Amino acid sequence: MSYRSQYRDTLDGHSERIATIVHRFGRLVFGDYGGVFVFLLSCSAAMVLWRTTFSINDNLVVANGLVALSDGHLHVTTPTYGETLRAPGMAEYNGKAYPRNFAHIVFALPFLWVLETIAAVADIRIALAALWSLSVFATVSVGGRLIGRHEPAHLIGGMLALVSFVASVASATPFPLDHLAYPALQLATIVAAAGCALVLYRLFSHIYSSDIGIAAGIASGVASPALLWATIPKRHVLTALFTLLTLFFLYRSREADRISMYRRYRAIAYVPVGLTAWLNASEGLVLLGALAITDFTTARENGVRTLATVAMGFFVSLLPFFLTNYLIAGDPFTPPRMLDRYGADAVNTPVSEDLTAASDSSGTGADGTITSDSSGTSTSDGSGTSTSDGSGTSTVDTILEGIVSGTAGPLLGTVDRALLFTEFLSHGLEAVQQEPGRLYHTFVRSGYLGFSSPGATGLAINVAFLEALPIAGALIAAPIVAVRTVFDKLIGNTSPSLRSSPLFAADIFVAIYTILITLLYIYRLPIHAALTVRYVYPLFPLAIYAVARLSWVRTAVTERPLWLGLTYAGSVLIGGQLVLITVVTKGYTADETIQGIALLSLAVTAGIGLWSFAGAFDRTNTSIGAILLGLGGGLATLLTCVFTFSFFGPTAKFVLSLLPV
Repeated sequence: MSYRSQYRDTLDGHSERIATIVHRFGRLVFGDYGGVFVFLLSCSAAMVLWRTTFSINDNLVVANGLVALSDGHLHVTTPTYGETLRAPGMAEYNGKAYPRNFAHIVFALPFLWVLETIAAVADIRIALAALWSLSVFATVSVGGRLIGRHEPAHLIGGMLALVSFVASVASATPFPLDHLAYPALQLATIVAAAGCALVLYRLFSHIYSSDIGIAAGIASGVASPALLWATIPKRHVLTALFTLLTLFFLYRSREADRISMYRRYRAIAYVPVGLTAWLNASEGLVLLGALAITDFTTARENGVRTLATVAMGFFVSLLPFFLTNYLIAGDPFTPPRMLDRYGADAVNTPVSEDLTAASDSSGTGADGTITSDSSGTSTSDGSGTSTSDGSGTSTVDTILEGIVSGTAGPLLGTVDRALLFTEFLSHGLEAVQQEPGRLYHTFVRSGYLGFSSPGATGLAINVAFLEALPIAGALIAAPIVAVRTVFDKLIGNTSPSLRSSPLFAADIFVAIYTILITLLYIYRLPIHAALTVRYVYPLFPLAIYAVARLSWVRTAVTERPLWLGLTYAGSVLIGGQLVLITVVTKGYTADETIQGIALLSLAVTAGIGLWSFAGAFDRTNTSIGAILLGLGGGLATLLTCVFTFSFFGPTAKFVLSLLPV
């Protein structure tokens, strides 16, 4: 055999091994081509709305934090974005500025490395246009494979990709940002939003069918506020992804036959909890509470080995959280949000926007500790006893005092934070009891609300939950289904058996999480610049999960997929043109347009609610249901487009020069 033949055989062998690894990785992550399609469609749609301008000032802190981490340190020295480090969310410790949301920052770091590598050899705007064109090609091609039209779809996708790439290159302008940290954050959030859609697909294709999985995935990635927040790099999208991963692995643990798989999935379900705490400690406690209550209520068994496995998984997930806190504040239990706000005039004011209500009446740090001055030493009023004044304090007493304080300090800090979290929940209960209007304005109708906050625009740009996701109106019948299910089992003399149904465990988790996250934030809602109630953003994909659990909704999706698809496409394409014509001819402002679509969404929500209520009593018209669901999804997409092009558009710089805005 010649040297050339040996080289070719070796190369073929390596290629086969690489192809096998890629195939296994693809199966592990995406499941099948349906998962690939949902993921690519979500990414392609979000990239169309990708802007390089800062939509919310909080993004400056995280973007500057990513710059700092890419330079090899946790603290921010100079503002790469913005003119000052005194941005909302920047913390100060020992005179240094620290960002928050380190889970988001670390998650975006590989994306920054990739963008910097590409920028070193090519124009970044051309490269991003090529990336989007390839994504469009792959989306159409994979979609064609799903419907058995692979070759025509391959050709159509190639033509669309080529035309879009040529158009983007022809209209390309110099990239407006010198540093690529902010685009990396946005790209990471796009992937996280697409990941939410993928997890819903994996879950429902496993429980029911690929049709239900694809419908749920598309609803999450394209027909929900995810399309808006995918390119506004806030933590909420990552929180939703971690919550859905917990839900997915919780379900898989309950359906596992082998005890080893049961333990493995049960332990993995706790991993996103630690990552969520790394992102936001309060939301991590919410996720932990919902999971722990559901897990131990529906557990098959709680043996020593099982609990040890779960505890190990949970502890490992907390290591990044503990390590980051220790490197910043010297205390693994003190996250950056518990530190002082950056700036001399903000000392003794906690950085966390979640602690505003708790800190207004307090002159000390919200964690109950003594605030350090700029030198890092504790302040004192001079009444304390010094250990170096010769007063007779022994060395042994000093050592014992250090040991006790070193042991008790973290423990007391942990108890203090747990009490603070319960205080947030009690604030939520009081708000629900004393001001039920907060629930109405958060979940039903926002309208115009005057805010006295410094960042308030004075415009009616916020919408409520149902206005942003009309298909959630179907959940009006969910309590009826729950009561009827339990009643039927009791009448049939069968035990409800909380531990026997994986779906029951998943449903309980979703219900408890919904209650806890609502109580955590409702005393601060509605709030300015929430847009689509972003503080409870994880409830959007969870609402889609709950809607897909309704049998009449699944029936409408599987029996009338064409009606559903055509109605959605018509709502977006034709409805979008009608909205544009109306806005231009009538001269409506951005907030007027937003509220007009919100009212129309509420009307469709009411229709979906009535149809769902009838479906709960087995009076289902699948054609009407498919049309209403398509309209609801289309209005959600339209609302996102109005936010992007009408409200943000006049000052936005889009990555893809596809639309003349």
